[in-house]
Amino acid sequence: MPSNQTPNYQLSQWSRDDRVLMEDFNSDNAKIDGALGEHARQLAKLPFCGNCQIYATTYQGTGSGRNTLTFPQAPALVVIAEHGKNVLFLLPGDITYPFWSSTKDYSMTVTWDGNTVTWYGNDVKMQMNAKDKTYHVVAFWAKD
Repeated sequence: MPSNQTPNYQLSQWSRDDRVLMEDFNSDNAKIDGALGEHARQLAKLPFCGNCQIYATTYQGTGSGRNTLTFPQAPALVVIAEHGKNVLFLLPGDITYPFWSSTKDYSMTVTWDGNTVTWYGNDVKMQMNAKDKTYHVVAFWAKD
């Protein structure tokens, strides 16, 4: 039996002297499955709230080259985030964005073709394309 539990879902956390039982794993799996099921039900409701539709996806950074994403519809706004770090906002329209910091100047070029956006820059981290990093994308467009 585990001597500790996680704070959010009370999942089993064992110390060296604890006895590990199959029932603990089955209980944890049931809690995780229930939480993921509820999360999916809540996410499914989001595209139908308010005056916009919401689309979410992820992608893996490659470490080089251009990024391209295609959406079901042409978005009015795209937000890309690396968990706990940078956030990038992409608006419709072809543009080159300048970025400045105390140590380096960055630039990024964004082009749109209907519901597809392509972007690239002179720094893979600012471009949200660091190798093997997972990036989270949320796109918004007007509800029909």
